[in-house]
Amino acid sequence: MTTDYRVGGDVDAQCTKCKMLLGHTILAMVGTAPKRVRCNTCQGEHNYRSATAKPLRKATPKEKASVLSWDAQLVGKDLARARKYSVKDRFEKDEVLNHPTFGIGIVLEVRADKLEVAFRAYKKTLVHGK
Repeated sequence: MTTDYRVGGDVDAQCTKCKMLLGHTILAMVGTAPKRVRCNTCQGEHNYRSATAKPLRKATPKEKASVLSWDAQLVGKDLARARKYSVKDRFEKDEVLNHPTFGIGIVLEVRADKLEVAFRAYKKTLVHGK
């Protein structure tokens, strides 16, 4: 059975991040074989590993990661006091902000002039302190 692969098409592959056989989108090809893929689950990009490849060994976690829902992160936060987002203002980790387009968000990470902010449906990288 011959499968016709194409860039933008789907293929089952071993995800190096999820450590499972999952659906991926083909990003690059060499000849007729997929070379680079993006996991449809975690959005991680990596070289193609065929479905018949030996399963990846799970790494031992350094610390147990805990995942909190967006609503759980808002518990105990005063949403009425959320600062309006402005590129000029500086924000701190765990601070609640009110973005004019995306709404209420929680600052997850602060880098030099960028913020990683969790909104209800997605995470966004925003600029601050300019």
